[in-house]
Amino acid sequence: MLSDIEVTYFRSRIQDVLDEGRVSDWQRGFLMDMRQKIERYGARTRFSEKQLATLRRLTVIKGDGDLGLPASKASQCPRYRQRPRYWGLRRNEQKLLIIAAVLVVLMLAAAVQQVESYVRGWFPATSTLEARVFSVTDGDTIRMDDGTRVRLVGFNTPEKFEPRCDREKELGIRASKRLVEIVSSGQSTVTKVACSCKAGTEGTDRCNYGRSCGVLKVDGKDVGQTLISEGLAVPFTCGPTGCPPTPRPWCG
Repeated sequence: MLSDIEVTYFRSRIQDVLDEGRVSDWQRGFLMDMRQKIERYGARTRFSEKQLATLRRLTVIKGDGDLGLPASKASQCPRYRQRPRYWGLRRNEQKLLIIAAVLVVLMLAAAVQQVESYVRGWFPATSTLEARVFSVTDGDTIRMDDGTRVRLVGFNTPEKFEPRCDREKELGIRASKRLVEIVSSGQSTVTKVACSCKAGTEGTDRCNYGRSCGVLKVDGKDVGQTLISEGLAVPFTCGPTGCPPTPRPWCG
């Protein structure tokens, strides 16, 4: 399984590599599959040794091989061929220190980006309402401050992480931003409800990808109804133990 630092690092680096557009079609497909697994399972994500090695190779941050020393000087000057230890660290230890510093910077950047999406909410973890904080993941998913992912029921919004077309991605981003605006405009309440899964599977990967289910209201109004009325979501009603095919009309 991945550490929290690895989850944050891979999420950021995979998106950076995809945005750069320098990967092959196979590498792009591989990175998108790995990103989907990380988004779905978080720190519980499991990779084979080969998958993890490939992921690290494709997302490695370039430029720390010679610690900023030009190759020409390293080859011309004998004193550069075997670098003296500094700070009491060997070269491998120095590289690990640099990588750790980069990871800290990436985590801080990710935290700053998420600050805007944090809002106050209520989540009935027990018989009494308990004040919590949650963040918006996308148009129909939120994450509680304890790490619990909650799929909002009754509607479905366009995908922004794995869209089928450019229009769906654009609408998915708009739906996510609109949900942040809605929950920032009033008092939010999150009510946990039973997921539409077979008995005994709730809380496992076989039920809603391990997510909990809930209803999010702002000033008493279901956010799903607002998004539907604005064309950023469609109704999605499940039965007692299962759901119909997920409606995704965004690409025609």
